[in-house]
Amino acid sequence: MTPWRHGPPAVKPEGDALRPSVRSPTLTATGGTCATWAERIRAIERGQADVLETVVIGGGIAGCTTALSLWRRGAAVNVVEAERPGAGATGASAGMLAPQYESPGVGPLYRLGVEARDSYAAWVRDIETLAGEPLHLRPGGMLVANLTADEEAGAEAAVRWQRDEGQRAEVVDCAQAARLQPGVTDDALSYLWLPSEAQVDTQQMVGVLAAALAATDVRLIAGQRAAAVQTSGGRVTGVDLDDGRTLAADRVVLAAGAWSDAVQGLPRPVPVRPVRGEMLRFPPGAVDLAKLVTSHAGRYLVPRVDGSVLAGSTMADVGFDRTVSDEGVRTIHDGVVRLVPALADRRPSERWADVRPLSDDALPILGPDPELDGLVYATGYGRNGILLGPLSGAIVADLVLDGESRHDWRPFSIERFATG
Repeated sequence: MTPWRHGPPAVKPEGDALRPSVRSPTLTATGGTCATWAERIRAIERGQADVLETVVIGGGIAGCTTALSLWRRGAAVNVVEAERPGAGATGASAGMLAPQYESPGVGPLYRLGVEARDSYAAWVRDIETLAGEPLHLRPGGMLVANLTADEEAGAEAAVRWQRDEGQRAEVVDCAQAARLQPGVTDDALSYLWLPSEAQVDTQQMVGVLAAALAATDVRLIAGQRAAAVQTSGGRVTGVDLDDGRTLAADRVVLAAGAWSDAVQGLPRPVPVRPVRGEMLRFPPGAVDLAKLVTSHAGRYLVPRVDGSVLAGSTMADVGFDRTVSDEGVRTIHDGVVRLVPALADRRPSERWADVRPLSDDALPILGPDPELDGLVYATGYGRNGILLGPLSGAIVADLVLDGESRHDWRPFSIERFATG
């Protein structure tokens, strides 16, 4: 008996449920996980394992990390992706791992983000081993330019509360900033220095995620949209595809990013909308950077291993329009020139745009639906998708398989949007 692999499923008559020929068990009778495929098969044959069929809707970082976490714990997993893994916001992002920069204050998102950043190196080692390909994780810290008195005061306040939370942060003068990163502007009052912030190469991540899925028994159904969630008796039973076929499911994870609310059959609206972000890339040699350099206004520079530098970004409520605007390019270019003046006469070699999935309150939506058994949300990550993806994937796997997680996911439950 051999395991089924990822790839297009066998075509069944329209309306029939698609299931893999062999499904992996989730839990042994004693509550442990089966360590190898052969052990899982023997457990099935002995009747000592339950089988859990899961469909993950969406193949960005939220969906892929959830699928891999579920697979590692023995679940049979199908990933439905309209394009290819990482084709949307994942591959278009800058890859900053910067919860201290992104968070306005102490709260559940800040604490989840710090834990996510601090566990990223272990996840990268794991995914590199699985994929057989490198994924560049680059620590080195972040400099945030304080260009106004209000920004400097805000930075000083951030240092206080972040140190109270056990994080490293300090305000440095321009001379200190230039020693940390030559070339930054001296036309700033000071800089907020966050030495623990980091970045990961998200363009490289697209291929690594695809290779990791291919190395597992996760079935990837690419080029198909999930049209609707099927239900019966208050629980999920499957997912309808655009071509009329159906995937049977015991659990469904909604990780469709900005398209989450487009899936039919859900028990409630999913308050996630697309917000366009535009990016530029300066070629190697344009400027020599080793640190993340950012402004409080949301402009940033992200150096890559090959010497190129990404520059971002914008946030525009323009629906699903993924074109690059002249205004966006000017906004980014003007903003990063103020950070690193040497870029004034440099021109980007690439430009692109995609849409982030932003929830109505800018917090992620994680956890089970309160009414529909078997539906779990993993969407609305906004600007923090790359940061939160791996840890959130593990949390969702816990919730799917155990019904609980040691991580505090409840502040991100979709129940917070319930109306009285």
